[in-house]
Amino acid sequence: MISEVHLDTTYVMPFFYLDIGVEGFSIKLYREIIMSIQRIHISEISIIEAKAKSLKIGREKKLSEINDKFNDGLAVLKSDSKVNIHSSAVEDDKEFNEILPLGLDFFDSIVLSQSYKTGSLLAENMKLLRSDVGIDIINWKKLVEIYKSV
Repeated sequence: MISEVHLDTTYVMPFFYLDIGVEGFSIKLYREIIMSIQRIHISEISIIEAKAKSLKIGREKKLSEINDKFNDGLAVLKSDSKVNIHSSAVEDDKEFNEILPLGLDFFDSIVLSQSYKTGSLLAENMKLLRSDVGIDIINWKKLVEIYKSV
């Protein structure tokens, strides 16, 4: 079982009631799995990215409703003692500079650099999943396999 994991932005979005478009994803199973993990790490940049995505959706739907859902999700994350939200640190920037040759986008590079603290990252980005960067990068399918094998 996974005791600790860093979530890529894709897996932060469900906390803000945003769809993620991952094949086979189930919010019910995701909640079960998240509840079973002892420590969850999130990059502050992922929260900012999720806010940007929610505002984009807000143009198509009722903005006040989108904002309320976002605020509810943020309150849950901030109040949960097992959630660690990472802001930028010197060691993250050192990791960031080392992974630049991978050609990831800016946000993915920040999230990956901060995930070195935990040694594992839940992500769907194919560049990340195919990279050998010294940490365990898993996707939804692998996470479910691990969870169900226990």
